[in-house]
Amino acid sequence: MGSKGRMPPPPHLRRSIPPGPAAMPHPLAAPFDLLPPPQVMEQKLASQHVEMQRLATENQRLAATHGALRQELAAAQHELQMLHAHVAALKGEREQQVRTQLEKISKMESEAQSAEGVKLELQQARGEAQNLVLSRDELVSKAQHLTQELQRVHTDVVQIPALISELECLRQDYQHCRYPSSAPFLG
Repeated sequence: MGSKGRMPPPPHLRRSIPPGPAAMPHPLAAPFDLLPPPQVMEQKLASQHVEMQRLATENQRLAATHGALRQELAAAQHELQMLHAHVAALKGEREQQVRTQLEKISKMESEAQSAEGVKLELQQARGEAQNLVLSRDELVSKAQHLTQELQRVHTDVVQIPALISELECLRQDYQHCRYPSSAPFLG
């Protein structure tokens, strides 16, 4: 572990070793002379405990974020499916209405040639058709807006795997910090 964090013993506890054969310390006493004072060990253990608690809290926060992101992804995918279905239904309904009105106009035009009174109805049908065309244009504009919104949501959804990958990297970093393979075990 090196001398990092170790404090030398106070001068009154230092032993001077006289030269010669008597200077050889007892084999069991040598490791205890190299140990730091208990206060230093307690401080190290306390700081490691605080760091472990911080990492545990961070891990819980990341797990909660991961769960929330998964729920948001599922909700976004569901909403995207619903929007696709809604746009398709609106498009089909409006196209059917336009076809119906165009058929009506065509029929009325043929009848208008035979009767003068039908001309007024034809003009009304044309007005309705123009309104429908305007409505269709408005719906097309809304569909384009929804398509752009879908693309934006899709872009957000596409970023979720990168966020999950980043979360996994953070989790691995956390595991590496929490259980480093090269650090000795302080039991």
